Amino acid sequence: MGRFNTSVSAKSLLLVSYWYPPAVGAAAERIHSFAKYLPEHGWKVQVLTAARGESLLNATPTALTHEIPDPFARNAAAFADYDPRRRPGRLRSWARDLVFPDRFWAWQRLAVQYASRLAVRENVRLILASFPPASAACAGLRLHEATGVPLVLDLRDRWLGPGGYEPKGRRAKSRHRRLEARCIACADGVVTVSRPLAEAIAREHHYPVDRIAVIPNGYDPVDAAATSPDARDSHDNEAGTAFTIAHVGTVIARNRPDLFLQSISELNRRGALPNVTFQFVGNLSKAYIESLGLAGSVHSTGLLPREEARRLMHRADALLLLTGGYVGRWGLSAKLFEYLPTRRPILCLEETSGSLDRKLLEELAPDRAFFAPLAALDEIASAITQLRTAGARRKIETGDNPLALAAFRRDALAAELAGFLDQISA
Repeated sequence: MGRFNTSVSAKSLLLVSYWYPPAVGAAAERIHSFAKYLPEHGWKVQVLTAARGESLLNATPTALTHEIPDPFARNAAAFADYDPRRRPGRLRSWARDLVFPDRFWAWQRLAVQYASRLAVRENVRLILASFPPASAACAGLRLHEATGVPLVLDLRDRWLGPGGYEPKGRRAKSRHRRLEARCIACADGVVTVSRPLAEAIAREHHYPVDRIAVIPNGYDPVDAAATSPDARDSHDNEAGTAFTIAHVGTVIARNRPDLFLQSISELNRRGALPNVTFQFVGNLSKAYIESLGLAGSVHSTGLLPREEARRLMHRADALLLLTGGYVGRWGLSAKLFEYLPTRRPILCLEETSGSLDRKLLEELAPDRAFFAPLAALDEIASAITQLRTAGARRKIETGDNPLALAAFRRDALAAELAGFLDQISA
């Protein structure tokens, strides 16, 4: 049984999200933070998600979790090793268009059946459904239509695009556009992760701007406490030791790791990166690294438990942030909020200049952020040289804006979300 805030009259909120811990990734962490902190503001939270074997019923004491089995759940890891040489065949790509809206449709049906009764029994006052996948948004829409409970959509990505869906056929694309329009038109409120995304929704769907809230992913203050100087592993570098730049977290195609590795391969060929090692703490394919001839300078640990990944992040001389053009335009990289509290130097490589990631780094940590285009060899080499010569092996605090960073604490963001939900439910 969850522990709820009883100091105020609790309002019942149903969070609908396919992704939730123990699933890994920004989506699961985002929804978990809502479930963790919204009860502090009078919301009794219940989470409708997919069953994953290892239950979190007792790990989120502020919320009740309802786990619905997915009949077609894949047994493979949620994040397969990144290797661009492995591409789905043309027939398989076209076959995806036939399963609408996505492979989670059977889970959606079972979730709606279960939650229709739950909404009545628990007197649910508001439904918040998180996209992607589309099936979660559809589940929220169908519950809204069946119960009359107001619906809020949490749109973490563009519906059509690298973060959402990229159907091959014209008919499938049209179906997705109609579904997107219907979900947004029926929503009493919309939450997004960035101002550009909010503006696009308002413009393209003629949606009232006062019913859109921007709630970025942020960072958990509990996790940030582990990054304090006292908690960090000591890392004394000696002259001549390799300078380690770590990328911690999942590797995804839309952040263009392919461009980065091509650039590093060429820089190594020129001898421009002596004694520099890149460590990927995540799902970068070791076979792919070897195929590029980078096994000597690029290492992959594979996916690791969270605490082990955090330890390696703290021990790195600098941290690597890859920002693809799509992410840089529409959102903020989730790992950026994990990097910032460590006070480690950050090397941000952009596919397109002027990304949202860069703007935030320049605001919050200008003295320890270094930038270069993903494919600009000389500029990458120059930025790494600056990392090595600007005291990058020591903790850098000068110039940080701690008050601005605190605005991205997940408890503070949950307070903003609670205020928005209060307006919608009223």
